[in-house]
Amino acid sequence: MHGVGACRRTIAALTALPGDYRTGLVHRRAQDLHEAIPTQHHHERAVRELRDVLTA
Repeated sequence: MHGVGACRRTIAALTALPGDYRTGLVHRRAQDLHEAIPTQHHHERAVRELRDVLTA
């Protein structure tokens, strides 16, 4: 699934940023990606990790 690769790249980008930069538009776009992934894929590791990064 292409979404897994997108999740991994998004996680890498978010975790490389200082916390102050993980807000606003940056956080919203990452959230948009997570929401665009069909629910049946939410059990996949990369999708769960992205959710965890977004809620941290």
